[in-house]
Amino acid sequence: MISEERPLDPGYQFYLPPAGRCVTVGADEQEVLLPQIPLPLEFAPDTETEPSDRQLGVSLYNYLRRFPDCPRCSDYAQLLQQAFPYYLTDIASQIIMLEAKDVDAPYVRRKINYLKILLHLNPKNPQLLQKLGIAYFELGMIYVELIHIRREFSHAVTFLQRAVNIDPQDTTTLNVLGQICYLMGDYPAVLRYWQGVVDKIPDCTARQLLRQRISRIADGQHPQCPIIDDLEAIGIATEHFAANEFDAATEIMNRLEEEAIIPEELPSPEFFYFLGLCREKSEELAGAFEAYTKALQVDPEHQASGAAIDRMTTYSGK
Repeated sequence: MISEERPLDPGYQFYLPPAGRCVTVGADEQEVLLPQIPLPLEFAPDTETEPSDRQLGVSLYNYLRRFPDCPRCSDYAQLLQQAFPYYLTDIASQIIMLEAKDVDAPYVRRKINYLKILLHLNPKNPQLLQKLGIAYFELGMIYVELIHIRREFSHAVTFLQRAVNIDPQDTTTLNVLGQICYLMGDYPAVLRYWQGVVDKIPDCTARQLLRQRISRIADGQHPQCPIIDDLEAIGIATEHFAANEFDAATEIMNRLEEEAIIPEELPSPEFFYFLGLCREKSEELAGAFEAYTKALQVDPEHQASGAAIDRMTTYSGK
């Protein structure tokens, strides 16, 4: 029976199983009773025929990994575990594969969705909560996502705080929370989280460096304005750039380079590479060449900056 309730994707419809409908699971053909709730079913013109077990499993899996926060998401995850457990193996494999890839927004979002499905099955697992928090932190720091950095950081803090409430001794969770708070300008929280890390790790170079950072923050040697403001400004610049508003993007990036907070606090070739792109599009060619050169000084292996210099050198030689 097809429900009148509308799914989040018009390519689906909701199927309401009749009382007593079961699906067959495993080699021993164990029967699992379907719950009496609307189940997502990929749209098919023939609504008179009962969907097969395979159709139900594929539809449920595809819908849940696209909308892991959908209504009844926990019920769907439980059904996936009980009736279609092989999809959980696929989720674990997908997460491992995605963690091996370069940090890229679409891949991180996919990983987040997979982790959320697993979290529905084990909501008090501190490792899953930590992984989700770190994934949101990574997502927020990707240049093309900086326009949404506050939203992603908010998600990150939510999951990481849940993790630390369960396992307050985990130094990785404490460290990442400290990093986020530092970027957001919440320095008392930074001292609290990082002191927790220092108190728990053995004496080593990393501990000594962290102690030095804590000392500088305690002495007021930190940015007076939250670094997240400048990161968000880069996000605004990327929006201008995408809209072909190159002068506006260049103005923002030039200001950030002059103020030098981002280059000093978060040195990365991406900052100077994007600065170079903005200047090149605004026909500030000498400034663009300088920015690409600085990117290579930060990372001599940054291929995009090397290619940009080669391109500009070729143009200037014509």
